Amino acid sequence: MGIFGAERVSQVTAQDAKAMVESYFEKRGMKAADFQLSDAGGLGWWLMEGSAKVYILVQEGPKDVRGRSSSLIRITSPLVHVPDSNKELFYRRLLDLNANLSLCALSTHEDVVLVVAQRPTANLDQEELDDLVWHVAYVADLLDNKLAEEYGCRLYKG
Repeated sequence: MGIFGAERVSQVTAQDAKAMVESYFEKRGMKAADFQLSDAGGLGWWLMEGSAKVYILVQEGPKDVRGRSSSLIRITSPLVHVPDSNKELFYRRLLDLNANLSLCALSTHEDVVLVVAQRPTANLDQEELDDLVWHVAYVADLLDNKLAEEYGCRLYKG
């Protein structure tokens, strides 16, 4: 291949990503089927890490410029509800926390703060999937109670 030659991109399908998630559970001594989300068409799971509930979803992503569909892996954990007071300070704290996170980020959906990691499944391998799940779980377990105590907000109970 020449210096400007294009390398073939590894296309990881939704089914390949599903197999990686199942392998993740198996390595942890759990059966993925016991943790499936009933409304995710066989492509969604949950697990507990300390006080944090983590969701793993394989989703169809947008089509690329050539019209090929791609899939995404999304790992998320709801933490707390946005507090009723001191919202500006609270959001500032979330931004400051984001500055020091790797492989995941804090976001909000409606009035819930989430830890989120998302990426296309192309070139995804087992080690990266394991790292993404671990990072989201670790950050969620670390921050949920801390934010609730600092800002008097309610823990998410889903």
